[in-house]
Amino acid sequence: MNWIDYNSKLGISFDDEQKFELLKNKIHNLLYYIGTELTPSDYRNSSFIDYFVMIGYKTNLLNIKGVIESMEYVDSLSDLISRYTAFSITSQKHFSNKVVISIIRDFLPKELENLHIQYEALDDEQGWFIIPKGAKELDDALVSQPLEWLKEYPKAHKTFCIALKQYADGEYIRDTADNLRKALEEFLQEFLGNEKKLETNKTEICKYLGVQNVDAGISGLFHPLINAYKNLNDKTAKHKDAVDKKLLEFLLYQTGLLIRMVITIKKEET
Repeated sequence: MNWIDYNSKLGISFDDEQKFELLKNKIHNLLYYIGTELTPSDYRNSSFIDYFVMIGYKTNLLNIKGVIESMEYVDSLSDLISRYTAFSITSQKHFSNKVVISIIRDFLPKELENLHIQYEALDDEQGWFIIPKGAKELDDALVSQPLEWLKEYPKAHKTFCIALKQYADGEYIRDTADNLRKALEEFLQEFLGNEKKLETNKTEICKYLGVQNVDAGISGLFHPLINAYKNLNDKTAKHKDAVDKKLLEFLLYQTGLLIRMVITIKKEET
């Protein structure tokens, strides 16, 4: 049982500000521990310089103490997460101590969950993603796993990553929705081995699913989703670029759902 859950059983709750302070304190303690474990042979000085250049922080302490200082006075959860993520990225690039790298990389996803902070941290070859957290079952099944499975389909994987980054950055705009559509289009092209447009390949993928004895009512889900992409693009093109966050989340989950369905069926082919 973690600290938040233990206190919850005692009838003590934590508001968002207290969770933010708890996370900041945990990061502070972790970085001091990292400082005691690292030796000069474990890192290159450029690792710290890269970090400070990345976040644009001015300091004379170009070492782990400077990293601690840079996170000491942030006043928002998003800034804290951003700076820790930058440190994790640069440490993976420059540190040689694999145990320390693993501790740094695994810390944030675990603590966001332990503190019940409504963000999820995903680590992928394309970089880190910090996305608003929905239901864990949905995020695991419809975001994390499709992201992992798409590695076999590199074009779609790259575009899905771009859409995720935009969504994570709060870019609730037409481009984000269009990248979700493009990711699905590229996935079907790579999966079916052709260069056809999404509107054409929706028929081809339904044929494939039919051969695999998938109910027509299920495979037919491609049609309304593709129509939703088109209608959204038409609407935002005529009016404004902003997209409702709830609608974008729906498109994100639906895109992951259809990709997951196709790959799962492919894995079960006899």
